Amino acid sequence: MNPVVDPAGWFPKELEENKDWIFELSQNECDEIQAAVASAEKRGLEIKKICRSDFVLSQGLSNRLQEIREECLNGRGLALLRGLPVDKMSRGQIATALWGVGTYLGVAVSQNGKGHLLGHVKDLGGNYLTKDTRGYFTNAEMGFHADRCDYVGLLCLQTAKSGGESRVASSVTLYNEILRQRPDLVAELLKEFCWSRTGEIPPGKGPFYKMPVFSFEGGHLSARGVSKQIYESQGMEGVDGFTDKQMEALKFYREQVKKLSFEMEFRQGDLQFLCSHVTLHTRRRFKDWKDPSRKRHLLRLWLHDDKGRPIPKVYREIINGIELEGVKLTTPLEV
Repeated sequence: MNPVVDPAGWFPKELEENKDWIFELSQNECDEIQAAVASAEKRGLEIKKICRSDFVLSQGLSNRLQEIREECLNGRGLALLRGLPVDKMSRGQIATALWGVGTYLGVAVSQNGKGHLLGHVKDLGGNYLTKDTRGYFTNAEMGFHADRCDYVGLLCLQTAKSGGESRVASSVTLYNEILRQRPDLVAELLKEFCWSRTGEIPPGKGPFYKMPVFSFEGGHLSARGVSKQIYESQGMEGVDGFTDKQMEALKFYREQVKKLSFEMEFRQGDLQFLCSHVTLHTRRRFKDWKDPSRKRHLLRLWLHDDKGRPIPKVYREIINGIELEGVKLTTPLEV
């Protein structure tokens, strides 16, 4: 119930005026990454088994990737690596490059009940309003949310015909602004809510889990996004309906996060990293190309960092990947 002082507490104007969170790849650095990919290919390494020692980069580029991790962990909570030459690589090479770069930030975990360590964000014609439909298979504008990992990495392969802009917001700034205007609603958001597992239920677990929207561990704020999962839990057995105060708090949260969001340009070859505990994200609704080969397409990694930001135990339990009994972990190159 006190204002949080944290480098991850930024306002949109600050990201607009200071672009040092954008890391531009030089031609030599692109060549390095492609050489590391070629080495992995030559050795016949399976993508999911590639570790950092298999993806050797120069000290200079390695240091830059550590700067990105530091920015996500102890800085603003976000960074953009710009200029990966995806137009000059095969899908397998692109996936290997994304995976290899990701090993410098953390360890990949499963993103869904199918055991996908490599995810795809692409409109397959799904309806975002349908229960258990994952938003990344639609063209809808989703609610601001935080993925179930320490860091999420999104690599742009193709942009949409129109729309689809990435939007990010600081959870720290959001907390402080709600606290400044409506401390009574912050008090509600610090209490437990129920969150749907969207049908992906690990052994021994139920169809929902409980956690607050805002939590603290050792003075560090962690936040979850108020989006589809929190509403899908309503009506499940064992879940109480929202109180009037809870509904007011969730509504105010959604209104404020939109006001505090920054719209980020997302070019082909851009690789965006976000710390899920202090950064919320979504995208604008988009209109796609008719040509299937040009449809908006992002590759995604969920990364776990065992030396990451201090977070409550309840958060740690739900961000170590979605692994279901009998499901093999895979890195699919197609949706």
